[in-house]
Amino acid sequence: MTRTLAVPAYRPHQLLAATALALMALAWPHLAWAEDLSPDEKKLVCADRPTCQVTQVTPAGKGAKGERLRIADLVFGLADLPNYFPEEGCRSTEEALENMDKVDGGREIWLLADGAPPVKLLPLCNDGYGSAQTGYDEIEVGDNRLTHTQSGGSAWRWDTATTFQLSPLALIGESDCSYHNAAPETGELTVVDRRKLEARAFAPAPRKDWSDAEIGCPVATTDFAKPLDPQPEPGVVAAYAVPMPFDVDPSPLPAGTTLGTCGLSVKSDGSKGFLVYGKPAAAGDAAEMRVIAETGKSLLIQVYDPLAAQAVAGASWISRPHVEIWTAAEGEQPEGDTEQGPVKQYFQLGIGLDGSVNVGARKPAALPKVTSWPGKDEAGRDVTVLRVTWDDEAALIYGVGVVYSQAEGGKQARLAATAPIKKNKPLFLPGIWHNSQDESGAPGGMCEFSGESHQLDL
Repeated sequence: MTRTLAVPAYRPHQLLAATALALMALAWPHLAWAEDLSPDEKKLVCADRPTCQVTQVTPAGKGAKGERLRIADLVFGLADLPNYFPEEGCRSTEEALENMDKVDGGREIWLLADGAPPVKLLPLCNDGYGSAQTGYDEIEVGDNRLTHTQSGGSAWRWDTATTFQLSPLALIGESDCSYHNAAPETGELTVVDRRKLEARAFAPAPRKDWSDAEIGCPVATTDFAKPLDPQPEPGVVAAYAVPMPFDVDPSPLPAGTTLGTCGLSVKSDGSKGFLVYGKPAAAGDAAEMRVIAETGKSLLIQVYDPLAAQAVAGASWISRPHVEIWTAAEGEQPEGDTEQGPVKQYFQLGIGLDGSVNVGARKPAALPKVTSWPGKDEAGRDVTVLRVTWDDEAALIYGVGVVYSQAEGGKQARLAATAPIKKNKPLFLPGIWHNSQDESGAPGGMCEFSGESHQLDL
């Protein structure tokens, strides 16, 4: 059986498509199902907090070992407001959201699996989630799944969604949408499959006239089992976001590191990433580039190219194998032209496998520093690793795209890219996807670099 509870009409303009499963929604805690917690279970989750109310218990199917799964929704009074919530209190029920003066001590979402201690998945305090005071939380429960969608903001609005597998507990997917509520060109949606360690981003396609464009995030669905279409829907462009896999205060990895199974991969045979120029390489000649953001201003790029040794000495940098990095900066809106689309400046750098830096389209204000080292990947292939570092902390915040240019016969043969590029100009450069630890502590994906296994909670 599926049960859906009503969501207030002031939900923001556009919601994320959080999951393709048939879900049971427990949108607002104001109606208890027939199923309830035992006195012992209630004692464990309430933990001697006298204002604790179990407002709803939702069945969540069976776990990996056949155990019964349930989700309990709790609301507390102000007397039990934790010190990490705003001292003015929270609005955790539909009644409180309708009456702005009515506040409470917050909301908690708990997982109960037969034969295991209860697990607190989410502590929630809806204080409006921004000055627009339109924030909401929605919990959707399915068979061994839970998705938490949250919305808020002010002039800039946002929606986020995280999807958990309940048994064994793991964070398996997330999405993030942000847009300016008065500007149609600002919407961007990022969808992440943490099991594949892959982030896909979507934005409005460039257009000459924005006067009839809708405000909000692009509507797009993505199947991580298939390659990403650079134009998946009419008026929408897509790209692969470069991941930053390290959580808090990342620092550069030791020289000599190879990326192993970490990082975003593109191949010159067209099987991964976008082939934006030339014909796909033959299977035995295909190059592979992997890239991560080490920090907010540093990229680590690994290249395997079986044709690189054939490069012609003395040829221009464009005709030799190289990496291209596209970055962006905000331009100025033409005065008085409200129908003009977004104006951005794009910068192109070419970086040789020897670490040499060359300027392509439009010279940036400052060039990065590049160091390099040889290595062997997990398959024993010879690779070159480039570290590209900018002094400017904001060098990559307006988007980044990375391209590998494979040469053949002394000429540029093909370009494999993380972002869509047409006529030597990006259609869209996504921001870096920053990994962060989920509050629940649920583990994410794993990858290996330099031969060591690391839990990166992706």
